[in-house]
Amino acid sequence: MEFTVRGYPESNKEKLLLILMSRIEFDALSAEGGELHSTFQRLSRLDDEYGTQQVYEWLAASRTATHVYGVNDAPSAANGLDVTVHADDSEPYRRPWVLVFTPSATDSDARPVALVAVTTGGNRWRGMWTYDHDRVTRIRSFMRQRF
Repeated sequence: MEFTVRGYPESNKEKLLLILMSRIEFDALSAEGGELHSTFQRLSRLDDEYGTQQVYEWLAASRTATHVYGVNDAPSAANGLDVTVHADDSEPYRRPWVLVFTPSATDSDARPVALVAVTTGGNRWRGMWTYDHDRVTRIRSFMRQRF
């Protein structure tokens, strides 16, 4: 499914809806393990968005291997979490919004899921959401190889 959303001040609700929709982290928490990759553009967002720090503390304590990506713009919650931090200030770390979760092979109830979006201008996003196994696998492979 493809989408386009706008953030504040153009829209008070579109980006919030995308944030709520993108809580792939809860899929990862309810699974029996797996691998989660999350980009934040700026790692300081881990502790400036409501509930995000708590969710990543839970993920750090779970059986899901969690990777976070972004510009290390300030001391952030990522530094104190048991997650793999990928920090850089290059374009691939600043522009995309990616969440990709692949469950462990033994978890027959969980399904792979991914959200990929890029900024198209000031606080505007264009992207896609998928549960397609092959597409999610390609996105995860891209994250592993490029970052």
